[in-house]
Amino acid sequence: MLDSSPAAAAATSSPARPVPGVLRSILRTHRRPLALILPLATVSEGVEMLMPIVLGLLIDHGILAGDLRLTVLGAAGLILLRVLGVLLWVWTFLLSQKAVMYERHRLRVGLTGAVLDPRSRTVRRPAGEVLSIATSDADKASDVMDMIPWVVPSTLAVLGATVYLAAMDLWLGLAMGLGIVVMVVVIRVITPTLSARYDDQQSQAAEAAATATDLVHGLRVLQGLGVQSRARATYRRRSRIALDAALVNARYSGLSSGLTTLVTGTMLAAVVILASLRTLDGALTLGVLIAVVGLARYVMGMLQGLSGAPVWWAGMSTSARRVRDLYTDLGRTVDDPELTLDVLTTQRDERGSRGTGRRGAAGGLHLPLLSVADGEVVALACADPADAADVIDAVSGRVDGGARVGEVAITPEDRLGLRADLLVEPHVVDLFDGTLREQLATRAPEQGPSPETGDDGWADAALHAAGAEDLLRILPEGYDTRILDRGANLSGGQRQRIALARAVAADAPVLVLHDPTTAVDAVTEQNIAEALVAARHRTDRATLLVTRAPALLQAADRVVFVRDGRITAEGEHTDLMGHETYREVVRR
Repeated sequence: MLDSSPAAAAATSSPARPVPGVLRSILRTHRRPLALILPLATVSEGVEMLMPIVLGLLIDHGILAGDLRLTVLGAAGLILLRVLGVLLWVWTFLLSQKAVMYERHRLRVGLTGAVLDPRSRTVRRPAGEVLSIATSDADKASDVMDMIPWVVPSTLAVLGATVYLAAMDLWLGLAMGLGIVVMVVVIRVITPTLSARYDDQQSQAAEAAATATDLVHGLRVLQGLGVQSRARATYRRRSRIALDAALVNARYSGLSSGLTTLVTGTMLAAVVILASLRTLDGALTLGVLIAVVGLARYVMGMLQGLSGAPVWWAGMSTSARRVRDLYTDLGRTVDDPELTLDVLTTQRDERGSRGTGRRGAAGGLHLPLLSVADGEVVALACADPADAADVIDAVSGRVDGGARVGEVAITPEDRLGLRADLLVEPHVVDLFDGTLREQLATRAPEQGPSPETGDDGWADAALHAAGAEDLLRILPEGYDTRILDRGANLSGGQRQRIALARAVAADAPVLVLHDPTTAVDAVTEQNIAEALVAARHRTDRATLLVTRAPALLQAADRVVFVRDGRITAEGEHTDLMGHETYREVVRR
């Protein structure tokens, strides 16, 4: 019926483009702040580096020369330098942390928006893994704005200290330069291993989170089967694997840190010893020796921090790649203009808005081989479930299948604009954490719950149409009963009926339901069919039921039977039962 094959999708898609990297996107977004942060941070580190040099000059030309005036002025200058360095550090720290917090928020909101956006591709990942990437990995990748404003100025300061030492004595400069070269080589060798270990750690942590999420969601089923102990053992095993991966990563990180500390410590010890010997030989003054020792202490701290950069970078780059891959799986990018903070925090549609009131007719639903006029309830029975899936994809706008609401085409690009007039309730039920009343009010127009009057008539009607009035007796607090995420505290039939009631409460001009009664018994299904059709039989409402349930087919105004992508029969259910193929398909 509808061509939704990969070949057809490829024919309409644009040529593949390089996927933008997350770290590059972060740096590109903050290029202007970085243009301010990096110079300020460099000056701040330069002031710190100047402190021992100025102290050495003060000793040589002030204290040892007996110049009291120069000594006092030099001491005051050191205090001013210290104050200036602290102020610059505080300023750059606040600017960089502001950028880090902004990026964490941007990536979290962007990923959440991409996952929830109906235009995104469906991802075949556990919910726990998606959550781990959208939180832990998004936070870790954003740390690049904490790393760059520190690593770049520190590197420049270390190079500046090396130049100063070389100017004071060539051998001191060579010793410092040799140590830096050795450290760079060590870092270059260990970084790939650290990246691989961190990737494994994050993957195992995501697996553990996914297992925990699945166990929580399936708790009622596990209790019913009496296999809680086996489920706990499964989670313990997953958790232990994640812990082992973290311990292995910690050992490699410790080894890396120890190795680089050994290199830097050996280098700086050699610099101090060499400077002391040169001072005893008379080649260096006492002030220069003190400056060299102070610089060595300063550089030691910088190099120890820089030695941790490979571990830091391995974590950030791996997390950034995981974020990028999730965006790619969703068919989106980190720089998608529809996923910016400005758009996601201001974009609104009319779905669920109380100010618009009840919407009028939308002109019916139209497919290439099927139309549902306003005032009709039409059932679509497909011999092949793939045909039913194609119809749902078309009316949902996941593919351009030639479907229309009135005269407006349903396309992947434009389907968001139709959400006020079109509601497609899929077969897979999603409920959110909240009370029963809040579940039903997800898309309810202004006749929804009123805090002033407490009138739940709209909800009573929705539950009646879904054959779910008994829930008010079963649930301990009625409409105020808290429903857990994904309806973890409900049975499958209860979840399905609440989702159906939620769809009815939305009162959408065009409603499409895909197998809405598969989890209920035949008697309940018959009650639902009669009440649902009665609720939707309005002159300004069009309803399409994609189902093979006999009760729904019987209640519909007409049934369209599709086989091999073509309509092979159309009419009332009782008349179509004389069609042998139709009878075999819908018989239970």
